[in-house]
Amino acid sequence: MSNTSVSRFRAVAARPADEYAEFGSEPFPLRALVDVDRDELVRQFGVNPEVVEILRSGRATDVLREHPDLIPDARLVYARTSLEEERPVHISRVSAKGPIWSGTPFTLLVEFQNAADARVVVASVEVSWAGDPFVVEAEVQARGDDDLATIEFDEEQTLPVGPAEFVVTLAREDGATSVYRWGAYVLPANPLALSLGPAGARVTGSWSARGDYLPASDTFLTEVEFTISNGDARAVSMNRRVTWEFWDGAVGAGRRVESGSFDWSGISVSAFGVWRGTAWFSSPRGSGIFDTYARKEDMAISITMSASDGRVLNAQITARVMLAYGVNIIKVGTFSSSEHTDLYAAVDQMRQIYERRDITLRGVDRRLIDAATAGAYTITNSEDEFRDMLEDWSCRNDFVDVFVVQDFQWSGFNGYAGDIPGPASKGGRKDGVAVEKTGYTDASGAARLDVATLAQLIGHEVGHYLGLEHLETTNNLMRSNTGVRGPDLDYNQYRTMFPHGYVVFE
Repeated sequence: MSNTSVSRFRAVAARPADEYAEFGSEPFPLRALVDVDRDELVRQFGVNPEVVEILRSGRATDVLREHPDLIPDARLVYARTSLEEERPVHISRVSAKGPIWSGTPFTLLVEFQNAADARVVVASVEVSWAGDPFVVEAEVQARGDDDLATIEFDEEQTLPVGPAEFVVTLAREDGATSVYRWGAYVLPANPLALSLGPAGARVTGSWSARGDYLPASDTFLTEVEFTISNGDARAVSMNRRVTWEFWDGAVGAGRRVESGSFDWSGISVSAFGVWRGTAWFSSPRGSGIFDTYARKEDMAISITMSASDGRVLNAQITARVMLAYGVNIIKVGTFSSSEHTDLYAAVDQMRQIYERRDITLRGVDRRLIDAATAGAYTITNSEDEFRDMLEDWSCRNDFVDVFVVQDFQWSGFNGYAGDIPGPASKGGRKDGVAVEKTGYTDASGAARLDVATLAQLIGHEVGHYLGLEHLETTNNLMRSNTGVRGPDLDYNQYRTMFPHGYVVFE
């Protein structure tokens, strides 16, 4: 058996811990357009000086319609200034009162401007982190045009080490709002920590590293991001040696598949700062990692590093392949153009549901049986008719056949699967599923499909085909009642599906 090698590794530019959001809002004061110096705007943003005068003139709509080339500059100026009659509320900056420490209460500071007599009364913060998002709200006691709101996070609202994003909304008593997106890296209180995360193009579903199969080299490539966070008031230097282990099962309790080390020089983590790097593990056929991925088994990666002062850091992450299956979407009967669009929007939503559990679509084959050819199959009236359709119109490939019919008029069903699990072969009376198209007419009279319901309905029947029974857990995709099911699939359901012959690693 050959050893796995580390193909390459590199440092990644780290954003400051107190401005960690990749797409955060830019802090700036909102200024009245009438008071802004035109030459200053031109110097600051490089806009055409005529745009400022056009916006001040009150003729902006007519002039910009005649000169659309000036619209980008106009939008840039509008975003940084306000007209007197607008009287906006504007968040100019969000920050924390000192670093945010893991497991420790903290305070957000919201600097804002309010140009109206109506008061800002509520601040709401939606927090996204490694767990489920949550919301914190606070009353605002504001007295002036330029003010500061404070939002306290208590013992029950503390966060672990890692990135967190805060979407702050201020609401004024007249209904006006302002929204600001800010991110921070929660620093370790201990005060040095190593975290691992997935990297590359396969960051989907659960927070796991991805084993990508590369046919050209017949290898699996696993990419992992390293983050070292320093909660100390002095910089920390790291030793060169990095050791790694892949385990089939829990670290220390399962079977160690492979291990090794590499040297990574020049790592220094600034005071209250973050350092990031990425490493790639290339696993050829015959290696332990390759063989474990090929069996569709999960692994745990353990990484150990040490600081020059002797402190040892360790972190772990699950590694698994991205599994995939294909679907033949077979429209049975007449579909309007808007129904066609809605159907494939539903298929894409279904893909996203499965990707949350590390299974994606390897392909979507689009097919149509027109109404004249389909005959009675446009409406499903009985199990015999359903199975006749599967047998007569089977698609001879290794994708799941999904027949989308006009209606089910059979025992209250709106979908049905050929078997649980369905066969990994074609040509019989069990190889496929069918759903009704869940159509309706919108306010304009256009025929439409209920995208969200149809996405879960297709996903539910495909789940049966891949081996899933009904499960009445709240928000689970496999709940028997369409009206109460949700998008969730649990780990046991994932393990149930992946042995199916139509499920392959992507």
